[in-house]
Amino acid sequence: MAFARTRRVYHGAMRAFLVALIAVLLAVMGLQIVMRYSFNASLIWAEEVCRYLLIWVSLLAGVFAYERGELAAMTLLRDSLPRRPALLLAILANLVSAALCLLLVRYGLRFAEMVGSQPIPAFRFLFEDTLGWSADMVPRVFWVYAALPLGMALLAVRLLVDAWHYVVLLRSGGSVDDLRPLAPEGLSE
Repeated sequence: MAFARTRRVYHGAMRAFLVALIAVLLAVMGLQIVMRYSFNASLIWAEEVCRYLLIWVSLLAGVFAYERGELAAMTLLRDSLPRRPALLLAILANLVSAALCLLLVRYGLRFAEMVGSQPIPAFRFLFEDTLGWSADMVPRVFWVYAALPLGMALLAVRLLVDAWHYVVLLRSGGSVDDLRPLAPEGLSE
């Protein structure tokens, strides 16, 4: 019960956050188009901000893509095996994938900390030069690079949850296909 409620809250919050990011992305793109083609004056910072927003949306939405089965997967071997070996292979694949994601979290954070102290150029221009904010208030590049470790951490958690579900299916006599059907809201059950 608590797990299902936590999952619903997480999904609702993540969807709302992703919708907000996409709305900002579309608003900035729309403003850039209007400025460029109606007033013949481009916004210097718009393309960079859109790029960063797209990075964040892509990495955070990866969990939803995984849950819907929209990430590339090679299941030919697993699908050709009998029930028990197929579940063991699925558990192994999820654990190895989660380990890779956690490795990306570790090195992604290291990289973000190493190069993340400089201000984001687009925001520096927008906030410091245009609005007169102090240099300390301008967001740092760390926040651009932090999308990778955060997205990979969320994906690792989801992979580990599925690995646990495969273990439960192994014990109860289920098969790999028992985990894959999608619920009405698009979530694996």
